[in-house]
Amino acid sequence: MKKINFVSRNYFLDSPGGAEKVFYEIIKRAKKDFDCRIISSYSDNSVFPKNSSIFKRLKTKNKILNYFYYMKNMSLKSVFNCDLIHATNIECLRLTKKPFILTIHHVGHFIYESVRHQNWINKLMAKLVVWQANKASILTTISNNTKKDLVKMGVTAKIVVIPGGINLNEFKPIKNKKNKKFIISNISRISPEKGQDFTIKCFDKLPDKIKDKCELRIIGHISDKNYYDSLKKSGIKYFTNLSNSEYSKKIAESDLVVFPTFMSEGFGLIILESMACGVPVIASDQPAIREAGGNVCQYFEQGNETEFIEKIVKLHKNKAFCKKLSINGIKWVKNFSWDAVYEKYKKLYLKLLK
Repeated sequence: MKKINFVSRNYFLDSPGGAEKVFYEIIKRAKKDFDCRIISSYSDNSVFPKNSSIFKRLKTKNKILNYFYYMKNMSLKSVFNCDLIHATNIECLRLTKKPFILTIHHVGHFIYESVRHQNWINKLMAKLVVWQANKASILTTISNNTKKDLVKMGVTAKIVVIPGGINLNEFKPIKNKKNKKFIISNISRISPEKGQDFTIKCFDKLPDKIKDKCELRIIGHISDKNYYDSLKKSGIKYFTNLSNSEYSKKIAESDLVVFPTFMSEGFGLIILESMACGVPVIASDQPAIREAGGNVCQYFEQGNETEFIEKIVKLHKNKAFCKKLSINGIKWVKNFSWDAVYEKYKKLYLKLLK
């Protein structure tokens, strides 16, 4: 059985996120066809498979130190005991002639001043992204928008687009759901760029007659503890670091999911997960997010408080419209499947392992 090293900065069961989820679902399916090994940093090493090669997570805001720490650990560990390397971080350098697949999820923060200040460090990192992408045997990404951004940055390698998927056995509607209040859930990794503070601010500005009938929930893995502590406020419910089953249950309990991200997203798995549960979604209007949400997700101009509040009010008042979005969302997500995602990657693995 051929051996594949899967290299990622974080592992989904230890530090949940969209990019981590994609790798986790691929690895789950790849185990039946290949000998798989995970290379990643850790906070809780007990959640990793026994044959994993892991190193302690570094907690620093120094981008240069961060890069070299992860580059050293991931790059050196990736080359041993494998026939193919599949990495999802640019810090994992290709050090050998072994087949090397690189998956890049988003790069908007290396291009757009509105997402991140383009100082010399960021410009240097952007050059490293291009260099690393062009060295890969095969370069993949999860949206056509990220593909366009990579080309804009100067990547000349062929780029294969493979979107994310959804597990319809894990994410499904609650029958005859009856909430005492209209539950609005902000669901994503808890970090400043994801906009939880924006949601709380806008929730406070809802008309009193509507706000009194609503319940706001902040749901997600705590990525930035200081930021999370700053969000704490009476009247808001917080559900953090949930198990997979608890996470899907909280989505399904919601009447509305909001995703007001300020980050340049590569896709938007939370949109698919919410729609699979029959829950309408309001999200920042970004090209990659539209690839996930199609014509079913409700979009607002990123950072526009007035438009965001108007969308919430409209969905709270119009139950018939919510029902229509719920039905259409359940239909839409059938276009996405983790099994189909894996089969596309499997073809790439077998092509390189000939």
